Amino acid sequence: MRLKSFHGPSLTDAMRQVREALGEDAIIVATRDDDMGGIRVTAAIDDPEPARAVVPPAAQQLADEGSEVVEQIAEALARHQTPVPIAERLLATATQFASDDPVLALGAAFDAHLQFQPIVDEKVDKPLIFVGPPGAGKTLCTAKFATRFTMAKKPVTVISTDTERAGGMEQLAAFTRLLKINLLEIEDSHALRDAVQSTKPGHAILIDTPGRNPFNEYERQQVHKFVAAGGGEASLVMPAGFDANEALDMAREFQSVGAVRLIVTRLEMTRRLGSLLRVAFESRMPLANFSISSKVTEPPQPFNPVALAKLVLSKESGVRIQDSGKEKKLAKS
Repeated sequence: MRLKSFHGPSLTDAMRQVREALGEDAIIVATRDDDMGGIRVTAAIDDPEPARAVVPPAAQQLADEGSEVVEQIAEALARHQTPVPIAERLLATATQFASDDPVLALGAAFDAHLQFQPIVDEKVDKPLIFVGPPGAGKTLCTAKFATRFTMAKKPVTVISTDTERAGGMEQLAAFTRLLKINLLEIEDSHALRDAVQSTKPGHAILIDTPGRNPFNEYERQQVHKFVAAGGGEASLVMPAGFDANEALDMAREFQSVGAVRLIVTRLEMTRRLGSLLRVAFESRMPLANFSISSKVTEPPQPFNPVALAKLVLSKESGVRIQDSGKEKKLAKS
């Protein structure tokens, strides 16, 4: 089966293109409004057109490879239980880039439909605030970034507002003692604002907040106060593998109190990423970093279109992601 996407100012025009290119036997896979305006139709055909027999061998090989690539991507998206409307849009875009490399084809689709905003050492000029539900891994994430910045010779100050959870402060204190960096314990938003303002210039400020239920108004407002007092950028720390509906609702609630990008944890224990794709696709929250290890010495890796494509196409969880030169062409800084 070969899939192809057609775009026109109207459904009539797009369908005319389908008939001209694929013939009357074409199967309509999906029709939807396009981001650029107009209508996009994704069509497929099982049998080759009569003219295919005289296609030059080199061109025929490319067409076959493109078809195989699209089928491989479709299989991977289904395996991850990606919601059908999202899978259709990703496939329609990937079809336009299909060659002999499924990673680059799917990466191009992610690049077109999702946003990526990784935390980069040299660009950290505002406090980094980690928010999320209980048990998401915010404290470990804070320790991981503190380790990363320390190894990069960047001065770091860690602030914890997680004073209620048993053992929360002790866990972070153990990490900061090993790294020989400052740890400040804060009990309310007013003290947090003062602590941030009194921190030495040039320090990376990492703020760990307590896990809160985003569906509880009181707890949600607590998060909002800490984010406002911190005066920086709040990242939602969320474990992969949540139910897709719950994860999306949760992401939107944290967005309402200031979360501007997403850090995904526990990928080493997650085999289906459909929930992650739905959250990123529908919330429009940029993907920042992801963690595939519980070791504090292994920092969260930056999300980019190719890294996400590798995770989705892998048949195993916990894949190590390393960029090559050609992959970085698709990556956003």
